[in-house]
Amino acid sequence: MTASNYFHHALYVDTTQCNGCVHCVRVCPTEAIRVKSGCAVIEADKCVDCGNCFRVCPVKAIKVEQDDLSAIFKYSVRVALIPAVFIGRFSQDIKIEAIYSALLKIGFTYVFEVEHGVGVVADGIRSYISGNPDIRPLISSYCPAVIRLIQVRYPSLTDHIIRVKPPVDVSALFCKKYFADQGNDPEQTGIFYVTPCAAKIAAFKSPVGESKSPLTGVINLDFLYNKVLATIYQDRDSVSTEFQSPSAAAIKWSLTRGEVSCSSVRALAVDGIHEVSDFLEKLEGGQIKGIDFLEMKACQEGCPGGILTAGNTFLTVENMERRSAMKSHNCSCQVSPLHYYQGFLSESVTLGPVEPRSGLKLDQDIEIAMAKLESLRKIELLLPGIDCSACGAPTCHSLAEDIVLDKGSISQCPFMDLLSLNRGQITAVDALDHAENVWTGRIKD
Repeated sequence: MTASNYFHHALYVDTTQCNGCVHCVRVCPTEAIRVKSGCAVIEADKCVDCGNCFRVCPVKAIKVEQDDLSAIFKYSVRVALIPAVFIGRFSQDIKIEAIYSALLKIGFTYVFEVEHGVGVVADGIRSYISGNPDIRPLISSYCPAVIRLIQVRYPSLTDHIIRVKPPVDVSALFCKKYFADQGNDPEQTGIFYVTPCAAKIAAFKSPVGESKSPLTGVINLDFLYNKVLATIYQDRDSVSTEFQSPSAAAIKWSLTRGEVSCSSVRALAVDGIHEVSDFLEKLEGGQIKGIDFLEMKACQEGCPGGILTAGNTFLTVENMERRSAMKSHNCSCQVSPLHYYQGFLSESVTLGPVEPRSGLKLDQDIEIAMAKLESLRKIELLLPGIDCSACGAPTCHSLAEDIVLDKGSISQCPFMDLLSLNRGQITAVDALDHAENVWTGRIKD
């Protein structure tokens, strides 16, 4: 697999813990998971790192790859690039200054909020919408899980994705430029994003629309939250650190309707990976009309619903909305940190093309592919169509796909044995033995 068609994934299965329960199989929006030999297997070409499997795994066998916090000490300048949702995780009795101070005590030398880059991004989005009147609706590039979903499941819609980098990239570019201008060695400047989800880890490792991410690494938000909280409680009398807050609108950018609220065109916000998928299905089918801009986020309520935020989603949303309201009420003429780099950032905000990536390729040869498609249709007609997942695949259709691609066998379906049993072709003991053998992987067909 070449670099051009490689997807890095932050989610993986711990085979020592997985019990093959198929919970993950049933919730995956791209049908990327199978249970084989009694253990879940994630198909890399289909996975979008949305984290639904992580949420439902009853034995915590789905894990998230992440950078170790100790990696920051390889750099003399260590930037914590934190999203507003990180601040929103803390209770109201903890001051933001104390959070910044704790991050510095942990080892970072500078703390910068991602949402400072929202102004540049919002300008870029408005410009892109006005400059592409023939493509409607245009879709936000904010959520990497949604971008991958479109690439894999709805490749005809890749041209609808707005080619503007998300705020995290803009803020990272600012930090790199700022510290270089201060005389710091770029090789000694580490920019670490505190991520609320697995999809952003995957996007850092395999960026879409750009050759390399401006980030140095990513840190699990939940892990860092607990470390910061412990630091604050251990040193209640510490001196607070000054900080500069993003704008009121920017603070809510990662919430559902955060982008829409800054739009002057007809816009719609959709959250939740399955709801997003259903909406894209209708959009691809030509059922959605008259919308200029779509904000789509894989997690319900936006980033506060990310799998690495851990806390109560709705309390986090409330905290962020309260902070935004206070910022709006106490509006000052404070100049944005990005102000003096506006020209540089505006020129750097453009995202490269987002290429379609089909998750299902029956064959490179069109004639062979059509023959396999016909075989797939016939096999699906033989299957019961109840989508029970007992075969280890999410649906009867997906099992038929596996069979055509030589990744599965019709004998995986327990109803085929039941049919043979009813016809007197096998005994009940044979049927049970066969089902056990298929499930544990001791036979192939």
